[in-house]
Amino acid sequence: MGVNGNEDLIADYLGEAHDYLEQLNTILMELADADGEWPEDRVNELFRSAHSLKGLSACFGFATTNTVTHHLESLLSKVREGRIDPSTEVVRTMFDAIDLLTNLTAEVAAGGQEGAASELVVDELMRHCNTAPEGGDAGAPALRRQAKAADKAKADPAEKSKMAMAEANETVRVRMERLDRMVNLTGELVVARSRFQLVTQLLRPLQRLDEMGLAWREALASLEDLQTMTQAKSIDTARLPVLVDRMTEQLQRFQASWQDVQGTGRVLRDLDDVAYDLDSVVGGIHEAVLQLRMVPLDSVFRRLQRVARDTAEALAKPLDFEVTGGDTQIDKRVADELVNPLVHMLRNSIDHGIETADMRRQHGKPERGQVRVRSYQRGSSVVIEIEDDGAGIDPERMVAKVVEMGLKTPEEAAAMSAREAQRQIFAPGFSTAAEVTEVSGRGMGMDIVLATIKSLRGSIELDSEVGRGTTFRIQLPPSMSILASLLIEVGDTMFALPLTEVREIVELNEGRVQTVERRPMVVVREQPMPLVQLPETYRFADGVLSQECEAASQHAIVFGHQGNEVALGVDRLVGKEDLVIKPLCAELTGVPGLAGMAIRGDGKVTLILDPSGFADFAMSRQRLAYAQRNAQPEPEPEPAPA
Repeated sequence: MGVNGNEDLIADYLGEAHDYLEQLNTILMELADADGEWPEDRVNELFRSAHSLKGLSACFGFATTNTVTHHLESLLSKVREGRIDPSTEVVRTMFDAIDLLTNLTAEVAAGGQEGAASELVVDELMRHCNTAPEGGDAGAPALRRQAKAADKAKADPAEKSKMAMAEANETVRVRMERLDRMVNLTGELVVARSRFQLVTQLLRPLQRLDEMGLAWREALASLEDLQTMTQAKSIDTARLPVLVDRMTEQLQRFQASWQDVQGTGRVLRDLDDVAYDLDSVVGGIHEAVLQLRMVPLDSVFRRLQRVARDTAEALAKPLDFEVTGGDTQIDKRVADELVNPLVHMLRNSIDHGIETADMRRQHGKPERGQVRVRSYQRGSSVVIEIEDDGAGIDPERMVAKVVEMGLKTPEEAAAMSAREAQRQIFAPGFSTAAEVTEVSGRGMGMDIVLATIKSLRGSIELDSEVGRGTTFRIQLPPSMSILASLLIEVGDTMFALPLTEVREIVELNEGRVQTVERRPMVVVREQPMPLVQLPETYRFADGVLSQECEAASQHAIVFGHQGNEVALGVDRLVGKEDLVIKPLCAELTGVPGLAGMAIRGDGKVTLILDPSGFADFAMSRQRLAYAQRNAQPEPEPEPAPA
């Protein structure tokens, strides 16, 4: 029946259900590698998690989950009693049950109801318990239809987008200490508000400044009249007393206002203190709110352990899988979006990277392959590395493949460096698989991974050595709502670049800028790279010349992946600032190279550049401009004077 329509109850159910499912998956992963020697205490924990989930689903009316957990509990009970050995087949059935429970929970998260077929899994659980239902194969046709439907759903990419959306539960569980910190900071904010209200009351006399100014101007006018009368040496004895009385009244008004205002100097100093405290409190609340969305990457890495085990088993490749840095914190939405790219990269590492045991022996390597996933903090960014000790990416093979697939002409492929050739794995539709399998070879791989990472404002670096292995290094911002930025100025326009994308800042002195084939290049660490300009790229003004841009630029910012960097000339480096990202307005949505916009404290709009998109757009504009320029003959030098 379920609790469809009651979002609060569903959220409560999902929070606990996810915890029990994580416990089931984690413990079973640990026990599956124990070669049948299952510690009694861990089996008891596994049993308790299944029992708790069964009771929870019964309370909330989710009948399918209740049925599956009931039979899973029965099987675990017999394993605990020693009546059933935890063979590979038994463990596989348990994993299938946990997968089904995960799908059922995802369906509840997406629509409040269960829908997945459970008969196949339940039948297997009951068979292992030696309590299969009577009736022989009466239900076999229906089970076969359900199995066929399940296989279709597993293979259909649309069914997989659907499942990913269902798994992206929009709730997050928060530890009490984080909530306590929020409550304490809110209390400090109330105190700061009270202090502001008090200071506002003390500053109300400043409203009399206009009155003081008027009295002062009137007194000056009266004084000018008196001076005129004195200079004329004809004092009007009748008018003089009136003039003096008027000046006296005006000065008394000024004095009264002055007495009210003169104490505000100390209040202004108090205002500075209150503003400083408020800034600290607001900064703390801002950080605390962001922390509410943060989750440890361990929640993602636990899924990878299962993927690594299943993939290695399917490919018959002995594998040691190691995970470190699971306590690194990242935004919940980023973590959800990361699952599919990391799963694909891990499968690729095992399928394409790790050799078979025979091949590893022939090359003097240990039979068991090594795959490591680790995460760590680098400045304000989160870095995730996937490293294998496999065959590596052969640049020569990549060159031949891109030509064979028509992705590059032979001339373009021959001009690529080894690193550029290796990065062709990110080209749309690229695949080196000889045949399509359940693991890889469908031609929809690393280009989608790269696009997903870019949508998270991240980047991927690739290091690979033939025969030694490959390392993918993903760099991500910890939060999707706040962007640590480098502010730059070009002309009168302010732009921002994600700090995570900035590789280096160089000064444009005379020896650093050179011209190669009439195109400007910057030499950085003895490596030439194209120098691009914002005015040229976006055509701020008609007829702008590259030489003028180069002369105005004082610095260049280097970004892009290693081996394919570009340098962006800027007039002024403004500094670092955290920006709240807003979507582009309709007029700018189609402009290449822009990632968003932000409104800064002064109320001005700052455009945020997408480094990779801008680099591609700038280079295409530059190539077109210089091709047109090269098509024109260079002017002949004027003859030297006789």
